[in-house]
Formats: sequence, structure tokens, C-alpha cells
Amino acid sequence: MNQINKVLVANRGEIARRIMKTLHQMGISSVAIYHEADATSLHVREAEERFKLQGKTLTETYLDIQQVIDLANESGADAIHPGYGFLSENPAFATAVGNAGLIFIGPSAEAIRIMGNKKEARALAAELGVPVIDGAAGDTGELLQKAAETGFPVLVKAAAGGGGKGMRIANNAEELEEAIQRARREALSYFGNDEVYIEKYLTKPRHIEVQLLADHHGNMCSLFERECSVQRRHQKIIEEAPAPNLQESVRNNMMEAAQKLARHIGYTSAGTVEFLVEKDHFYFLEMNTRIQVEHPVTEMITGLDLVKEQIHIASGRPLPYTQESLQCQGHALEARIYAEDPENEFLPSPGKVLLHQTPEDSRLRIDTALGTMGEVSRIFDPMISKVIFHASSRDTARKNMIRYLNEYVILGVKTNIAFLKDILGSDDFADGHTDTGLAERIMASPQAPKDCQQATLNQNHLLAMAFLFSHASEQNGHNIWGEIGFWRLLPEASLMINDSTLTINYVYHAPNRISIPAEKGLINVSLLDKNQHTMTIEMAGCVHKLFYLADNGEIIFQHEGKTARVRPVRHLGKETLKRINENPVLEGESMIHAPMHGTVIDVQVSAGQEVSKGQTLLVLEAMKMENKITATAKARVKNVHVKPGEVVADNAPLVLLTDKTADK
Repeated sequence: MNQINKVLVANRGEIARRIMKTLHQMGISSVAIYHEADATSLHVREAEERFKLQGKTLTETYLDIQQVIDLANESGADAIHPGYGFLSENPAFATAVGNAGLIFIGPSAEAIRIMGNKKEARALAAELGVPVIDGAAGDTGELLQKAAETGFPVLVKAAAGGGGKGMRIANNAEELEEAIQRARREALSYFGNDEVYIEKYLTKPRHIEVQLLADHHGNMCSLFERECSVQRRHQKIIEEAPAPNLQESVRNNMMEAAQKLARHIGYTSAGTVEFLVEKDHFYFLEMNTRIQVEHPVTEMITGLDLVKEQIHIASGRPLPYTQESLQCQGHALEARIYAEDPENEFLPSPGKVLLHQTPEDSRLRIDTALGTMGEVSRIFDPMISKVIFHASSRDTARKNMIRYLNEYVILGVKTNIAFLKDILGSDDFADGHTDTGLAERIMASPQAPKDCQQATLNQNHLLAMAFLFSHASEQNGHNIWGEIGFWRLLPEASLMINDSTLTINYVYHAPNRISIPAEKGLINVSLLDKNQHTMTIEMAGCVHKLFYLADNGEIIFQHEGKTARVRPVRHLGKETLKRINENPVLEGESMIHAPMHGTVIDVQVSAGQEVSKGQTLLVLEAMKMENKITATAKARVKNVHVKPGEVVADNAPLVLLTDKTADK
């Protein structure tokens, strides 16, 4: 038995806080390490000891094995918990921890190595009789030949990958060549290994995984399964346990296959074996040799604390239960909230969070590293929080999750809250008919409004009325009515809502009552209630709750999970007006700007080249994602302002397009 008294958490953000919460409950001291960008983060403040990492990049800080080991020794820690991501699945790190005389709270370095290479893990699964999808490894030529034999589409995957990184779909040979190049580049960046392989792409599979716990005494249990099919960019956004509409025989066979793999490599600690499922067939996908982002849903249905179990296993204790004694209780859902823009290909939306307000319920769990205010850094993954709810039934959990997402307020950055609600509210999800393409289908064909909250109003009209009611534009003693003109018979408000203008006439009755002219008379709008950040408005007989905050002459609103910035047109500066009024059909010249801070990793055009609307100009890497920057119209490239490897700031000039031919 190894006594653990102090643990260094080799991670950051919500998972660092999650681990520390259990450490504190167990009476174990916690040590935080941090990048300078995390100096004021909650995980740093909540740790009993903290050490700043020297360096600027991730490689120089959270990924620097020797520095992490040195800080653990300096702190007097007995053990290191790696969390997920960063060094959690690096066998060299696990070895270094052991060589330093410290306890690694995770599996052996050999188990990590075997399952860490996805290509080798596939071969092992096939050897043990666990079904795998048809695929191949090799150089680009060999992969192209294999794809031609098996047929498209195929999936390109990083051999050392995980979390959706280094993964691309290809529908033909031309796409496959590009996908291989991009997957190799991304894999080298994130895993230090550019080896890739291909698999036959299943068009509508489910992504289901089995959670395992195994001790050093030969005991192993399956903590049932999780459904993780709802994904964007091959990364999970909604998870649940148990998986709905899963045949009992398939469930049992997957749990048996997962344990077979884990036992073969002598696995210990918490680990997850992932499968793709089509109808009554399942195929091995990969094994994650760490705790996973979605572990809370398993904790909810089993009543176990997986971090505590990891610590007990690492200290040498046997599992205190058997497979037969474990029971699945109720249903749990988890929704991941990201700072990203679903309406713009899920581009990350880093920046300052001006208001972060979470709903409260004893049955609701929110794992986050963000306080009432904070910043989503451009350096790290854009996940803000995980919202987890447990109920006696799946439908009860689903309906409550939608309700709480409506009450979850994040102002200052764009989020995917509304998109999460759209998925949870869809008929397919409600019926448990999920697959890995569900999110994409919902994005392509938005759900029709189902209630008066959305069906009976123009969203921009509601925001305009909310802006008038907010009175937050008071300047020099004059409120918004004075700015816009309540003295007129039919006053007119000219507002900018995000990047679109709205001019609306209204009838002013009182500070809390306005009407909007419509074809069949007036639409009455009333302010029912208003406090510091919340207002309730009745419009056309429907009651709407909006959250708001004044910011630099604008009002930021959140309604039904969607956010918008509203301000009077007259307050816009010349540069803003110029940007807004740019003709989307290219005439003259148009500069393509960087939508965020990032690194240029590929430039696909050169001066003088003709491009079509939507054609990729360059690839920008930001917040662990590759983002294609495309042409806004058919045009000719006049000048390219950046080169591969260059770091660019938000709104930096990238490519200048022109309607002129090269000889003009």
C-alpha cells in the first residue's frame, strides 16, 4: 500500500479543478502548475500550492516533462495526476514519473504505449478477435491504392491521435491526398508523430464507449457504457449514460470485448474502450488510457467518484465491489459548452467573458474553470464548461437539460448553447436515434420552431425592443428615448444587431410599454420585469426572458441561448461602417482578415491566381483547430500578406482580392 499525501495535478482548467475537488475531500494536499496565461485561473487559486511554469508555448510549459517532474519534486508531492490531454497518454511521462520515485495516477507506461498507437491497437484488437473496421496503413501511395480497393468515403486518422485531432474524411482520391497532408501536419503538431492510417468510413455509426476500472490485484469492472455520438469536427459535444436503444446482447458483448483487451495488456486504473456501432454490429475504435472529459455521466449513474477510484488503485487498494454488485441508476446527460460560433463553421470565439452566470439545482452539476468573469484564452481548447444532469429517466434529464441551458448565461463571447438546445430538442435525439452525423444534419436543416417562444416573433424586433427597454445607453444625462426620439408621433429606431442594420418604427406609450406597427394592427410589447442582468418581455402574447449587459456603448443580449450585440447606428465609427457595408459580391478590392488570433499553417493561393467563392485561401490554426479561410466571391488574388508559420493577430490582413485581371 502506497500512502498518497500530496498530488501535483499536471493539467489546467476544469479537469484540474475536478481532480482537486476530490483531493480536498480525501484530505490530500493539491499542487497546481500554471502557464502565465492561467495565473488568475480558479484551479490555481483553489490549489494549496502553486508553481509557475517557465516558458511561453504549450511545449515549453504543460508538455515539458522534466519541468513538471522537477516541480513535483520541489513541492514534495508523492504522486502526479495527469488529467486528460497534455501528457496524460504519453508513456515517456509515465516512465519519468516512476523513475523520479513518484506515483503515476494512471496505467503503466507500457499499457499507454500499446494503446496509444491507434494502428497497433487495431492490430491487437483484430488478433484478439475483437471486430475492427477494414483499413490500412502505409505511405500516401499505399493509402490511395487501398482506398481505391475498398471504396470511398474513407477516414484518415492519426496513429497517435485522440480527441478528434488528426482526423479527416475523404470522398475521393483528390480529397484523400489533401486529407492525408492535413492529418499528418495536425498529428505532428499535437502528438509529435505524423503517422496516419485509413479506415472505411461508416456513414451513420453510433459512437459508444465502455468505462473500465482495474486494480493491481486482477479485479476489473465495466461501469456500463456511454453514448457519445453527438459530435462536431469529430469531437463530442453531448454524451449520455446509459446508451439509449442499445440491444442488451450488443452491450454485453462490448463490455466483454473491452475487458478482454484491457486484461491482455495488464491494464490498471480508469480507462475507456471506444467502439463504433451500426445496427447490431460493433467495431473497435480506440482505447483512451486516462480519465475522459465525459466521465461525470458515468459517475452519475453509478454513484462512484472515478478520480477517487484512480487514487485508490494507484495507492494499491483493491476494488471494493464486483461487476455483479454494480447497478445503473437512472440516466445522465452531459453537454459541453464551447466558445465557438456554430453559424460560422464552429470557429473558436476566444475573448473576455463579461458575465458568467450558471443555473442552480442540487441535481445539476457544472464542471468549469470560469468564474463570474474571465477569459477564454486563444492558447487553449475553447471549452468553457460541462453541464451534467441526472434524472430517473432519459426524457426527464433531456427536458431539464434544455431548461438549464436556457438559464446558462455567457456574455462576451459566442457559444454553442443554442445549438446544443437544438440537438436536445430534435425528434431524433428525443427518440434516442443518434449517430455521428446528427449534429451536422441539424446544422444543415434547423428545426422548425415548436413553441411561441420562437414561432411568433422576429428575433431582431424582440432585441430592438429589449434594447429600448434596457435604458443602458444613457450618456450625459440623456436616456435612450432622448437619443432615438420618443417625442415623434411614430418614432424610428435605427440599430445595428450584430453585423446587420434594422430600422423599425414603434409607438411609445410608456417606459415599459411600446407597440410595433404590423399588417393587422399593432403588436404590443411590454416590459414585465427587469433587474441588473435580466429582463422579461411580453411580445405578441408570448413571454420572453433575456439576459443583458452593457459593454462599451453596446448591449449584449442572450435569448434562448443565442447572443447578439445591439447598438444605435449613429454611434458606429467609420471603420465599423466601412466593414459592414463591404459588398459581398466582389467589386473593386476586398481584404480578407483573420477571424481570430492564430498560426498560418498552409497558404494555398498566390498573387495573380483566380479563385471562386468559397475556395480555400489558407489554413489558420487556432485553439487546437485548423480553420479554412475562404474567398468571399469570385475574384483574383492581388496580394498574399502572410506565409506559413507566421502568427497573426485577430483581424490581421491575410489576402487581398480584386476584380481586376492581372494585366490591368
